[in-house]
Amino acid sequence: SSGINAEYGGLNECHGSLSRPLSHLETFIANWCRNLNGEWTVSLSHCPLRSISLAGTWYTNDETINDIVTFFSNLECININKCYKISDEGVRRFVFCKNLRILKISGCFKIGDKSVGAVLEECGRTLKQVAMDDCRSISRRLLDKISERGLLLLEAKRENADEMWDSSDRYMKQGFLF
Repeated sequence: SSGINAEYGGLNECHGSLSRPLSHLETFIANWCRNLNGEWTVSLSHCPLRSISLAGTWYTNDETINDIVTFFSNLECININKCYKISDEGVRRFVFCKNLRILKISGCFKIGDKSVGAVLEECGRTLKQVAMDDCRSISRRLLDKISERGLLLLEAKRENADEMWDSSDRYMKQGFLF
């Protein structure tokens, strides 16, 4: 497996990484890239991406999520932590990702019970982890439901949350040679 790690770089800084052959690219990490817009989905649409991490990317929105779900149907892991422009409409699209194992939506203020509940119902067989610290529109009832299923990664809810986060991060980065 192979991956691109463009964390903390602007699109111009990340562009050099994209010159490698991409036909086997399975992991794309672009956390905190300043200028990453939705066009990257079209550029990488021929890649068999399974893991995508876009934490803190300013331009990631519901349209980006729609493109991700359309182009990368085998998605297993998505990290959209602190992508403030994503709403219920975008998250609800993940119901079409039948292989989804890890969903990280911490700090996404516009995401509520309906979309997360729908993803939980549709992807329940494959979903292993849901991280959603500081999601202000999620009810305590849904948090308890997710926690009862052993999927919730919240420091306040699980004693071993740090270990589970580490496991999830290793999953995201397994395709990289540093």
